[in-house]
Amino acid sequence: PQRRLLEVSTTTDGNGNGDFIKLGSTATTAGKIYCYTANSTWVETDADTAVSSSGLLGVAMSNNSNKGMLLKGMVTLDHDPGTVGDTLYLSTNTAQASSTAPNGSGDIVRVIGYCLDSSNGQIYFDPSKDHIVHS
Repeated sequence: PQRRLLEVSTTTDGNGNGDFIKLGSTATTAGKIYCYTANSTWVETDADTAVSSSGLLGVAMSNNSNKGMLLKGMVTLDHDPGTVGDTLYLSTNTAQASSTAPNGSGDIVRVIGYCLDSSNGQIYFDPSKDHIVHS
């Protein structure tokens, strides 16, 4: 059987390995989380709105989406989202993940991965295709 090894990313924001695409030409910040929209641009995620949290998600690997957006794999965020082993959710803080699920009325609850390091932003990014709207 064929196997693929995903090594833990370095501590550099946006460093990662796994499945990524070069799509569009949106200015991005390495290590931030983005959502691909109907107008063919990437917007920073925000669990307060479905438009920026329910579609295709990617972590910016550089300063422009045409240089790579990680869709699934090991990646280093530009912030520390939790403690080792935590399940991670999209946050109501723009372009971030959190170990606490959003709980405000209308918030989008979506699991996006797992925390691998408590102080360097390293995560396994594997966004669920499903989400719920908190009532």
